[in-house]
Amino acid sequence: MQALQRAPWRRAEPVESKELGRRRAVASASSKVSRYTQQHRGRQRIHRELLSKLDFEFQSEADMLVDPEEADSTELRRHILVRELMSTVRQVGYAELGESDDVGDTEPSLSAAAAWDQYSKIVAHTDSATLLSQIPASTASLLICELNFMRAPQNYHRRFQNIVQVWDSYEAQGRPLASTAVFSMYLRALNMLGRHQMVLSKVARWCAPQGDKPRVLPISVMRQLILAYFCGNQPAKAMDLFYYIKAAPEYHQRITPHIYATVLRGALQTKHLPNQELYILVEDLLQLLTQPAYDTGPRTGMLNELLQAACKFDNIALQSYVFERFLAFGVPVNNTTLGIMLRSSCGSNSDVRDIHSLYKTIMASELTRVRMSEHVFATFITAFVRAERADYALAVVRDLLVHPCWNRAVWHLHELFAYYADTAMAAQALDLFRLVDEDGVQPTWRVCTCVVSALSRGGQLPEHFDPQSADIDTLLTMGAAYGSQGHADRALDVFAELNSRTTADPLVFAVITIKIHQMISTYAERTGMGFRFEPTSSGLRTEHELLVATSCLSSTMDKLFALDMRMPQDVFHHAISAFILARDNDRSQHTYDRMVQIKQLGPTSHTFNVLLRAAMRSWGVDAAFDMFEQLRADSAPMHSITANILIHGLFEAQQPERAIDVYAYLVGRPTPVVDHAGFSEFLTPVPCDIYTFALLIRGLVQTSLVKEAAVVFEDAFSVLSQVPRQLLETFISALQEAGLFDVASACLKRYSKRVECAQNEAEDLKYMLAQANNAAPNCLPLSYFGYLLDKTSHDE
Repeated sequence: MQALQRAPWRRAEPVESKELGRRRAVASASSKVSRYTQQHRGRQRIHRELLSKLDFEFQSEADMLVDPEEADSTELRRHILVRELMSTVRQVGYAELGESDDVGDTEPSLSAAAAWDQYSKIVAHTDSATLLSQIPASTASLLICELNFMRAPQNYHRRFQNIVQVWDSYEAQGRPLASTAVFSMYLRALNMLGRHQMVLSKVARWCAPQGDKPRVLPISVMRQLILAYFCGNQPAKAMDLFYYIKAAPEYHQRITPHIYATVLRGALQTKHLPNQELYILVEDLLQLLTQPAYDTGPRTGMLNELLQAACKFDNIALQSYVFERFLAFGVPVNNTTLGIMLRSSCGSNSDVRDIHSLYKTIMASELTRVRMSEHVFATFITAFVRAERADYALAVVRDLLVHPCWNRAVWHLHELFAYYADTAMAAQALDLFRLVDEDGVQPTWRVCTCVVSALSRGGQLPEHFDPQSADIDTLLTMGAAYGSQGHADRALDVFAELNSRTTADPLVFAVITIKIHQMISTYAERTGMGFRFEPTSSGLRTEHELLVATSCLSSTMDKLFALDMRMPQDVFHHAISAFILARDNDRSQHTYDRMVQIKQLGPTSHTFNVLLRAAMRSWGVDAAFDMFEQLRADSAPMHSITANILIHGLFEAQQPERAIDVYAYLVGRPTPVVDHAGFSEFLTPVPCDIYTFALLIRGLVQTSLVKEAAVVFEDAFSVLSQVPRQLLETFISALQEAGLFDVASACLKRYSKRVECAQNEAEDLKYMLAQANNAAPNCLPLSYFGYLLDKTSHDE
């Protein structure tokens, strides 16, 4: 080309020439610190070789464009889309080398996807054949390289299709790419797409002799050939080729760990080799990996690859052998390594001996022990508990308490506490609680309930028991056991002894609160049902015993509020609920005020749920409304559960009109004839859920308001985003229980198809989200409640 033969002093300064000079200097500087580690050096070398060729062609193109006369006359002038593709691929290549920070105009967001988008524009052009012929081979090679090495693609297999498309387009033009590295990437793409027979034919054509000597295949091509044999169900040929590579002098120094990984994965997939031969391959691989040419990164990556392959093809013996041998050679692990081992060893069908062996292997090595986290410990605890080996789980807990990752949280011990509760292992539950409590850990409410349940079910009752001479743990066990077996008087004596002692044990407050709440709840339920108490009846029998129980609980709360210690808020919820069930309004209000003021525990939706449920069971609807009048000033957050409890209580109190009134307010569209002032001050409008409609429909049918129930079911189609079939089944079953079989049959015939159509429409997720997030329309969903609720009947 004449443009390249001109004298340097006659050449005009090309665009971006300074930028090219800076990049060349950076690329050739030996002191440049690359962000790539040892495992990326081969990739980095390929990038540099292809970039050097592309830089030469790009500079030649710039030389032609600065001389208009020669640019117009030359036949090599490229289309603007081609030049943009060359520029984009080149910038992506330098960005991949970690050198984009040295170039001011390079966009760090450029990726292989951007280069492919530019290539797609050329393919979609009307004159694509001419434009494709203008793309230099170096640009296509570098584009394939970037697609092959691109990180975290959105569509993993799509990039391999793109590689095949670029390569095939060049072959169709009669100028195949000559780079062996790019050819191996093309073969890899074919293998990933499942075209293994095409790999064999392409390699056979590539090996065609040139002159007198046949072409020697590089080790990367041999690896893809081995993979094609394995995936093509020809494992014998794959192993013959592998043994040839190991014996051939030209490949002796070029064999890589990836060859061994490919052979091991293929042998696992085809089950061609027994485990003993696989163990030999693992040992040879370790000898190669421990050479100074490989650092910790490739070793850990190879370990994870082999573990994943053994897990995928269900060879747990090989997985354990690989894990142990790599640890013996000092190969470090990461979180991925532990995740793979836990997934395969701690499954639902795993043998507990394999789980225990893995745990001992991890804890025996410093490389893996430092990688342990609370989540890993929790996984082992759960696995041992599900295998009914609580002794192993307890040993894991003891190791966790002395491990640096321990942050004094007990959420991962819930499974073990629950197991002790289910199996009535009182002593073990108490010992574990003490073990955790000594470390200064605040117990959760679930832990407290599990321990109390274990003490209640597993406590042994002696014939003669003196509370004054017993220790704290014995008193806790006896108090919980007496309370659960109906000996309320003895349980209250034990609780009085606990209150008399000076202790800040959180379990004391939990046991007393839970057991007294259960006693009072049982007494309130029996009283409401008209139960006649006999001298031999279990639990609380008289008003005097009820007063003793509330006084004992009040003393416990006074002692708790006097101490500077944190307790779960559910303790105070249970105490307030017990006082409400006992109809002790002063103590319930006093406990609530001190919970908010002294313990700084503001009311939550769960607080209101507990209060409302207890009030409905003891005082009735009017008392519940009085309580809300006192608590509404706190502006506590409300939940649909609160409204459902209120509706349920109204039906229990035989006040269906008020239940309809609450529902009218909940959906935000009151009827003109219904007064909602009593609800608007303490209820926040919340979306109705399926339980709201189920409670209303069943309650209305049970109170002989069948027409109203049908109206509520009709409204469900406009209020709910989806009307499930379970709601229709609730409606039909309520009608049948009321003896209205003809009405049930008519409703089933009328609504069955409509519910089915509503379910089909709800499959569109966007539609469901839009319906859930949109505000309610300004129309009245209570279609005919206006005439059902007149002022006269409501006031009466």
